[in-house]
Amino acid sequence: MKKRRALTNITVSQGLFLTIKFFLQNGLFSYASACSFDFLFSFIPILMMIVSVLVRILHASPDTIMSIFNAVPALGEYFAPESLTAAISTVNTFNPVELLLVIFIVWMARRFFASVFASMIAIFQGKHHRKPVVNQILAIAFELIVIFTVIMIIFSFTTLKTIINQPIFHDVPQFAFIQDGFLSGRWVQYLPNILIFAAVTLLYWGSAGTKPSMILCAATSFGCTVSFWVFRFVMHLFLNVGKYNLIYGFLGHAIILFMDIYFFFMFYLFFAQMIFVYQFFDELLLGELYLLPKQDDCSWWSSLRRALFIRPDYLIANDTNIIHLDAGQSVFEPGDTDLDAYYIVHGQVAVKNDNGTDTIFSRGDFFGELNCILGSKRTGSACAVDSAQIVRIDGDTFRSLAQKNPVVTSKVMSQISSYFTMYLEHDELL
Repeated sequence: MKKRRALTNITVSQGLFLTIKFFLQNGLFSYASACSFDFLFSFIPILMMIVSVLVRILHASPDTIMSIFNAVPALGEYFAPESLTAAISTVNTFNPVELLLVIFIVWMARRFFASVFASMIAIFQGKHHRKPVVNQILAIAFELIVIFTVIMIIFSFTTLKTIINQPIFHDVPQFAFIQDGFLSGRWVQYLPNILIFAAVTLLYWGSAGTKPSMILCAATSFGCTVSFWVFRFVMHLFLNVGKYNLIYGFLGHAIILFMDIYFFFMFYLFFAQMIFVYQFFDELLLGELYLLPKQDDCSWWSSLRRALFIRPDYLIANDTNIIHLDAGQSVFEPGDTDLDAYYIVHGQVAVKNDNGTDTIFSRGDFFGELNCILGSKRTGSACAVDSAQIVRIDGDTFRSLAQKNPVVTSKVMSQISSYFTMYLEHDELL
């Protein structure tokens, strides 16, 4: 027998639908705006920190200059290491006022990462169990990581370029590939995308609070980076502000910059929402199945949801939860102690109620969930009307769904209310 695939076109479409649905429900457009504003607000403090630390690295470690000259003795023919070290030493020493300034700058710059963490909390809702103080610490930690990474890249690049650009290396063929390839600037155009990919991967992994796998974070980060690159390529292909004068050209560049930042965070939050859907897809899919609109609901939205979710390939792929029934075959009998709920993939099932009436359930319907919630024995029976295929949902799984999903809880309570109303009316007739 050919093994069913959990990842089908239907499953992918369901995941994309859920991602868009929760993206809109969580108000992530507003969070993207907040992240964009706070990024601009934090950019200058972070830039100040980077410049300050670059200067302080040379001042605090003048031996770095000597180590470079020791590694390449021929540099002494062109520069005097003592003079260069003396020039760097003229920078004022670090004082307590500058320490307070650094603390203030770091505190201002954390605003951006705080907004990112707030948006991730909105996406992951009740799944995010990290304490607020931990989020604050992580926000500052991510800020310091960004500063350190940028400093190391700038310092390494400028140092290497300074060394390689010396005339003594021009006649050495072994260094030609560094000058012509690595330092020529051709690779620099890819550096922003590489840094974006690395930063987004780290943010997804560290800020989600649900421990997503690094592979999942890298895959969604790659999707975010590629989507942003395609957007910028298309937008800049049609928008050219170079033909405007100074004022309009400056405003045009500023507007395009703001659009770039805003849409980057749109993509960032969209793929973060995709991580949430991927991690909890089984629970979200069960919720959609239980809340599936009835066949007589002809609105376009209900018809779309029913057409998209009525076939749960993700659940059908698990053969242990699939039950194939022939006509007349029983699902459960009165007195049975199973506490499972059932979803009909195709076919019909007749459930005999306590009052002796039969209720026919067809494709897209749930049945048996009341005993699952109440924890009671079966008081009725269920059998297939014709050839049917049903999915068994474990009782603990369904009860967990009813606790976490308010809409599911509301429907379950309505079903319980109707059940007890029917039960009381039946007793009064007797």
